[in-house]
Amino acid sequence: MVKYLIATVLFISISSCHEIQTDKLIGSWKMKDLDKNIEDKTTFTKDNLLIREFISHGKTIEKDVFNYSLKNNIIIMKFKNQDSDFKIVKLNDSEMELFNIKENKVIRYVKF
Repeated sequence: MVKYLIATVLFISISSCHEIQTDKLIGSWKMKDLDKNIEDKTTFTKDNLLIREFISHGKTIEKDVFNYSLKNNIIIMKFKNQDSDFKIVKLNDSEMELFNIKENKVIRYVKF
């Protein structure tokens, strides 16, 4: 457990040394490592909206719209009086990794 915590802190420290090109965030992303029967489509817009859809067998089963802001490589999502913070640890044209600060885990995405 201690090794995992130290590795996580080190990973975040190293990744925070450079500024992410946030224009690469805009567009649609698909979550990796998700149940094979459910697909996630997460779309970041230039208007600071985040649209998250869960799709099963080609049909949208859940859709939520969030407001988001970006500061120092942290995405702050606002939904129904709740904030969730995600540290961008990797972002390029085809892959994105977000560190969920509350849950202490990395969520991996590929461009949709």
